[in-house]
Amino acid sequence: MNIIQSIRFRIIFACIFFSVVVSFCYAWVTFSSLKYNSDELFNWYLTQEAQVLLAKYQQNPHQDFANMTSAHVVISSEKEALAKLTAFFPDNKVKESIAKTSTLNALPLLGPVFTTEQGFIIYEFISKHKTVHVLKASLNSVNKEEYFFYFVDVSDFINYDNNSEKRILDMFFKVLALIFLLSLLIGFWIAKQVVSPLTRLATSVDADNYKAYQPNQGKYFNDEIGFLARRIDSFVDKAHEMINREKAFSRDVSHELRTPLASSRAAIELALVTPADKPEHLNKYLQRAARANGDMSHLIETFLLLGREKGASNSQTTFNLHQLVEDSFAKHNYLKRDDTVTCINLISPDLTLISSQRYLAIILDNVLRNAFQHTFDGYIKVSCEHSRILIEDTGEGIANSKALVQSDNVLEKSGVGLSIVRRLCEKLAWRFIIDDKYTQGTRVIIEIA
Repeated sequence: MNIIQSIRFRIIFACIFFSVVVSFCYAWVTFSSLKYNSDELFNWYLTQEAQVLLAKYQQNPHQDFANMTSAHVVISSEKEALAKLTAFFPDNKVKESIAKTSTLNALPLLGPVFTTEQGFIIYEFISKHKTVHVLKASLNSVNKEEYFFYFVDVSDFINYDNNSEKRILDMFFKVLALIFLLSLLIGFWIAKQVVSPLTRLATSVDADNYKAYQPNQGKYFNDEIGFLARRIDSFVDKAHEMINREKAFSRDVSHELRTPLASSRAAIELALVTPADKPEHLNKYLQRAARANGDMSHLIETFLLLGREKGASNSQTTFNLHQLVEDSFAKHNYLKRDDTVTCINLISPDLTLISSQRYLAIILDNVLRNAFQHTFDGYIKVSCEHSRILIEDTGEGIANSKALVQSDNVLEKSGVGLSIVRRLCEKLAWRFIIDDKYTQGTRVIIEIA
């Protein structure tokens, strides 16, 4: 199995990938917040100091600011402020770009711009390793072209801030390595918890035979694996039923078709050697072969019905039960052991049923065939009480009828066998009863659901 395609690897990879992505997202938010907070804090400091200096200026326009702050304060027009700004940048190209510009907003060096609650505008100009903040405030004087400009070089502060960021970044990678190890361990644990039920399920499926197979019902939670386990149980049960049907089909066919095949073959061989001047003998052999072929057709139809899965087509039709019994009597009349055996149909000629006529006809044929073969004198009687069909005969009787009903072995000399009739009844959810208290022969009861 390819390890990369395994569920275990994919779970571990998903845990590590998720942890790394979340860590980087958190780091980005942290660094952005740190940068924003440092800018906000510095701008607040500039605003507070500029506000004090501006108030001093408004009280005394001739105030000397050089002794009050380390920053550079200029009361001038924006053009003069640009000239003052060139002194902070030693690069000649930067000086030239500033000289060609008429406003602070048009400078290519311009970075973020902030507007404070007091109405001050703070510009940030960045060039290589040089960063200068300029605060611009209105003077509310007669000369509208003059402004209060506050220049401060923050390059040293930015370098200090960068060093802090490097230390935080080093710490971040150390924490990231720890998170990677933890996510690896958690991924292994989760993978084990997920794969372990699948491994146990695979072990149970590897059973050598059905008897060794342990059903998975109740062994797993009601989740996807539990659903899969229940489906596997259902599949194993269906496969076991199918194998049993195949075994029963092979056993029944090999046993039951032997007699009609031998009878048909013997009749045909006798017909072939019969002289042409003895048509009555030829006709008798051909009728025997025809009956054997009819028996084989009947057996094959029964076996095919038994071989179907549960839930196969079982159409319900309305039919006359009296006529169905009469047809079965007529069909097996040739099996009479003696002419004294009487066939009695006590079912009302007008009685109709809504059920599976095809299955019931096969069941009646098999039971009556068995009765004809084992009744030497007396009668074979069929009656109906509500949904119960009773077949009685005065034949040899069946010893140990309970064992017969529970057995899957086919009785010799009993046609298709009453055990197969039982399987047909089970297929239809009908009851098949052999009355062991009936001492005058055999009584079979079929309760139609």
